[in-house]
Amino acid sequence: MPALQPTTDQMRTFAKDAHDGPIVMVNLLKFHDKARYKDSDPEKAENLTGEQAYNRYGKGLEALSSDPKIGLKVLYAGEVNRFLIGGDEDWDRVLVVLYPSRQHMLTMMRDPRYQEAHRHREAGLKHQDLIETHQIPG
Repeated sequence: MPALQPTTDQMRTFAKDAHDGPIVMVNLLKFHDKARYKDSDPEKAENLTGEQAYNRYGKGLEALSSDPKIGLKVLYAGEVNRFLIGGDEDWDRVLVVLYPSRQHMLTMMRDPRYQEAHRHREAGLKHQDLIETHQIPG
């Protein structure tokens, strides 16, 4: 079921996982029609779409990509056009992001620059699925 944040159990399991190699996170994203900024946010008066707000979050992530302690790399970003098979959810975008390790992603999540950008994510996203993947050896 789509959500906005991991549960406490999901986050605990993620943080304690023994896999220490690269991880690729597959994001399935659904945006609000209109961004939902807090009344105290300066963007509240801009009347942005959810997608525009989320794009501001993306700009914040771009700034973090050059930090070797974080090392994220966007491998793919694209609009959902249609479903060929399945289609139980109505997604707007697919985003695929590589992290050198789980620790790199956790470091990013604690970084103040990420936390500042995160409010744009919260304002823009209606819900998402986030899938952790590891490359198959061989």
